[in-house]
Amino acid sequence: MDTPEPNLVAGRSCDGCTLCCKLLNVRTLNKPRLVWCPDCAIGVGCRVYETRPRECIEFYCLYRISPELEEAWKPSVSKMLLNFASAAKQVNVHTDPDFPGMWQREPYYRQIKDMATHLLQRQSHLIVWEGDDLIAILPDRDVRLGDARHKNIVVSARLVNGQVE
Repeated sequence: MDTPEPNLVAGRSCDGCTLCCKLLNVRTLNKPRLVWCPDCAIGVGCRVYETRPRECIEFYCLYRISPELEEAWKPSVSKMLLNFASAAKQVNVHTDPDFPGMWQREPYYRQIKDMATHLLQRQSHLIVWEGDDLIAILPDRDVRLGDARHKNIVVSARLVNGQVE
């Protein structure tokens, strides 16, 4: 029997969720973002689980590793997948284009704003990926950054006395 990863939230699994197989790119497979992986049995799991690429083996969404996230954040429920990009020091909220605007609905939007405030205090930030559009989430506003294809986007802000600068 496989031993669970020590950083995973007890009782949480990917069962019934395959949203990462659609929303994320997989370089090893040349699978672009927003396209279902050909090896995915949608809503069931990976058809080549035992031989899947290392980047799939090593990936866990924040729902699986962050006990602070409620059950409503399971990607198959929320239609959003959250991950932390350590190199960019950002939390990404990848949204399913078949459910536009889910990130702006409650309870999600309030929690996204709270996360953005928390991250900004730690010199990090939160980006919503809505299709190819990027939106930087700040405590007091949402800033549309435009089309993400073939661009490097840098977001920088800080909180001073509760105000974003």
